[in-house]
Amino acid sequence: MAKTVTAMEARQNFGNLLNQVSLQQEEVVIERAGKPLARLVNVDSPDRGGKLDFRDIGKLPNGIWENFAQK
Repeated sequence: MAKTVTAMEARQNFGNLLNQVSLQQEEVVIERAGKPLARLVNVDSPDRGGKLDFRDIGKLPNGIWENFAQK
């Protein structure tokens, strides 16, 4: 479960949040006005935030590029 902090808290405690993320493998969600804006995670985390790593290209579904070719 991710820890949620406000943007002001993140700014005031950035060093501590970095320690939590890097040393304790925690995830921090930063929000403003109750809306999530960013997620702070360890760079070695297996979850890359939904971004495709092209080393994982074999995991793409068949036909993923078909809609792009029609444009």
